Amino acid sequence: MSVVKKYHVKPRLAEMIQKAGGLHVGEAIKRGQAVIDEHREEFLSEIDAAMAAMDALAAQADYDIEEMYKASTRVISACAVLTDESLAQASRSLCDLIDRASETGKINPLSVQVHLASMRMLHRSEASPDERAQILEGLTKVVEKQDRQAAAAQAKGEAEAASDT
Repeated sequence: MSVVKKYHVKPRLAEMIQKAGGLHVGEAIKRGQAVIDEHREEFLSEIDAAMAAMDALAAQADYDIEEMYKASTRVISACAVLTDESLAQASRSLCDLIDRASETGKINPLSVQVHLASMRMLHRSEASPDERAQILEGLTKVVEKQDRQAAAAQAKGEAEAASDT
């Protein structure tokens, strides 16, 4: 009969935890927040630039919707340092609007304008959480309305195609 040998391997992490020194979680969070605070203005400036690009695009009669989408994703990325998520949510809503419109091939320019105006109201503002929630709720309704309009247009097109045959 053979003898079973058991090996007890102590993980490296367990050894590291037992060593003196290191950094407490609270201190690590404090340091991380200090780094974020140090670069906050850079991120806010990036949001400003992306929003200016979106405004410039929207001012053109026939702008590239993909460029609008890219600028909106720039806003989402730069919002990572903000404690309030409302601007990122509004930007995601614009991306949703564009995604859904790309399926139908049509986007309502007024819906884009509403999103841009809402994003301006949320960026660098002192709006209360309730006001921010109302703005985001309004954007949800705008996207839903565009969906209903697209569905109605599609149904109308299908009905006309069926009546022609």
